Amino acid sequence: MSNTKKIKVSIVGAGNAACVTALNFYYISKYFYPDLFHKITIYYDPSIPIEKVGQGTTYNVSQLLFSCLNVHLHGENNKIKATTKDGILYENWGKKRDKIFHPFPLQNRSVHFIPNLLSKYVLECGLFEVIKKNIIDPEKEIDADYIFDCRGKNNREKNLYDKLVNPLNSVILSKKDEFDPYLTYTRCVATPNGWTFVIPNHDSVSYGYMYNDTITSFGEAKNNFEDLFDVKSSDNFSFENYIAKNIWYGERTILNGNRLCFLEPLEATSISFYLNVAEVVFNYIVNGGEKEECNQSVRNLMTKIQTFVLWHYQNGSKYETPFWNYAKSLPFYMDKEFSYYLNIANDHNFMDISYINTKLRFYADQWSPFSFKNWSDGVL
Repeated sequence: MSNTKKIKVSIVGAGNAACVTALNFYYISKYFYPDLFHKITIYYDPSIPIEKVGQGTTYNVSQLLFSCLNVHLHGENNKIKATTKDGILYENWGKKRDKIFHPFPLQNRSVHFIPNLLSKYVLECGLFEVIKKNIIDPEKEIDADYIFDCRGKNNREKNLYDKLVNPLNSVILSKKDEFDPYLTYTRCVATPNGWTFVIPNHDSVSYGYMYNDTITSFGEAKNNFEDLFDVKSSDNFSFENYIAKNIWYGERTILNGNRLCFLEPLEATSISFYLNVAEVVFNYIVNGGEKEECNQSVRNLMTKIQTFVLWHYQNGSKYETPFWNYAKSLPFYMDKEFSYYLNIANDHNFMDISYINTKLRFYADQWSPFSFKNWSDGVL
């Protein structure tokens, strides 16, 4: 490898997708292909704001942050002010139980974090070459073998995207400026008009009331949000659920982050998905293959995540309302792998550790058979 021409990789953007893409390439190149890549370059425009709302992660993202940046939850090494995520508490989703806890295994800790703090830390950590520049056309402006375009959803060519199936299209945000020491998990609270995420930050708690504005008016949603959670709403915006027809844009550019896709935040799959995209492309760069195979692999993964998220809505919630009737009516096609996991949840043998070790993997990076059984016992 030492005599091979080194590969140049550049990343445009400084949000979550750009950060995890850069860290993923750094980690794999350092520990597995130390002579194959130049130092990764990040281009970003400091005038473009980073997402303000707290974010949840899955296991693989936490492991990457620890491995590359030595981020952990104590002392000076918690520069992104991460908080513990021991699982997800579903409230009001079950007809059998009001609360269903989806625990993470003790050996797999996840976190919540503030995106602008992660961005700042990655840009200043010294692992990457950082250039402040507003990039308009990556392929014309950047000298690199591969370019990850992580500039977000704005100004994307919508005819190049497919819609994803999902019942939500709007969110109202709020925040309580008070740390909650007892909130060591994400809360996903079903409401008459959708659901609300409650995420613990280091100095506050973030709230996001998710709904569909073709079913529920903004005024109705706002009033319900403020009444249920004793908050004052701040920002609100609508969104689309989408994915690019092709992750390749031009000869050298790969889309990632909101430039590539967006799916509502239930189960916090987005950042893990960005990491998976980076891994797929890394494998393509190192091992070769066809670009279309790379693209199809990414789209297949999103189809799997879309199915997983839609499954949460299939039995509705404790509410019998227009939103939940609509959510249950959406097309839902369960593939063989997903059916396999649901069947295992009802198999008494799955409690046997040897059975788990030999036959099971985690689904969607975080759901074990125990999680499926918890859901089945409380909802179905």
